[in-house]
Amino acid sequence: MLKSISYINIALAIVYFLFYLLNSTSYAMIGIFTVIAFSGLTVRNAEKDIKPTTIYFILGLPVLVFAGFLAIWTYNVIVASFEHNYFGNSWLYIAISACLIAGIIIQSILLLIHRP
Repeated sequence: MLKSISYINIALAIVYFLFYLLNSTSYAMIGIFTVIAFSGLTVRNAEKDIKPTTIYFILGLPVLVFAGFLAIWTYNVIVASFEHNYFGNSWLYIAISACLIAGIIIQSILLLIHRP
């Protein structure tokens, strides 16, 4: 399960990057790359059945902070969409962001309870 969630997070992070951050120079790009690195490390260690080490917590904290910021950004998009009565292009962003946030949180919880 942990490996599957990690693969899903990698795919969602790449989709989020390609659709919304390709021309961005913001700190969100660093967050996306951290999610990809964290998920890749999780996949590698899950395949080798290695226990979580301190590098997980070093990478995991910025990933959770990024998930928090992503939740705030998604909330702001939802509020703005209601205010302007425009959900034309925002539904896809909201769906991808919500899935990425949920994936990050689920992966972090599974990593904390995973004991090989």
